[in-house]
Amino acid sequence: MPNKENSIELRKSGLRIVCVGAISLMLSFVIYSRFTMVGSEHLIMLTPELKALASVILAITFATIASITYGIVKIFKAEQQVSINSNSLLYYITNAFSEKKYWKIMVIAAISYGIFFGFLSRIFIYNYVSFSQQGISIPSIIIIACCNIPGYVPMFSAYVTDHFLILLIPLNIILAVVVSGLVGFNTALGVYAFKTSTKVRSTKKISFIGSVGAAGGLFVGCPTCAGSFFSALLGFGVVGESISALASFQTLFIALSIPVLVITPFLVARSIRTNCRTCNGAVNLEG
Repeated sequence: MPNKENSIELRKSGLRIVCVGAISLMLSFVIYSRFTMVGSEHLIMLTPELKALASVILAITFATIASITYGIVKIFKAEQQVSINSNSLLYYITNAFSEKKYWKIMVIAAISYGIFFGFLSRIFIYNYVSFSQQGISIPSIIIIACCNIPGYVPMFSAYVTDHFLILLIPLNIILAVVVSGLVGFNTALGVYAFKTSTKVRSTKKISFIGSVGAAGGLFVGCPTCAGSFFSALLGFGVVGESISALASFQTLFIALSIPVLVITPFLVARSIRTNCRTCNGAVNLEG
């Protein structure tokens, strides 16, 4: 009973952290956009302080992402305590991470995918043209304080080398963390499923679904990448108008890839549960 009460309190604490973080993030974007909207009567007055405010918003973005992640981990640990000796899908999901090696697999996969995602979504940019020849000091940091819709400003540019740039946009950062985290989670759970499952056919189906979500997630933060991909796939060639038109598929990628990556662990868990029941039935018959 004490363990159940502790897990409930742990879950509530995690939910509070997640909610406070998410609300703080949204409010910061909305408030900042009010100060940076073109035509705002406060814009001229705040211009000298806008760069400092932009730095604060970027700091809030990273802090809230960290706090939300911490809250989700607390909720997950609470579910681990509640789901012990349960037959629910959550039990099979949380049970996989009772071993530290699967957490390590998740972190490695998430970071690897995040780097890959970063290059495709233009967070990490390698430019063949020299930045210094364009009059940009190397190394240097530039903050673009305005003006765009909430989530797209402020932008942080770090010119690391003469050809390498890191471009941080709040919305892209959030999408990169969410998609990479989900891909890492699915990868670790998939490895666990392959190791414990005796039905290779079902795990192959699940891994295919997971790969669809991962592939779709690559284009979540990069409309140009999505447009270029479908332009080449459909035979349009490299045409600016066609890429711009196909960039509207970004919303579709967001709508499809993230839900697929969220649903996939439950499909994997169902496969694991079915295989475990089959194994247990076989053992009972042999006994």
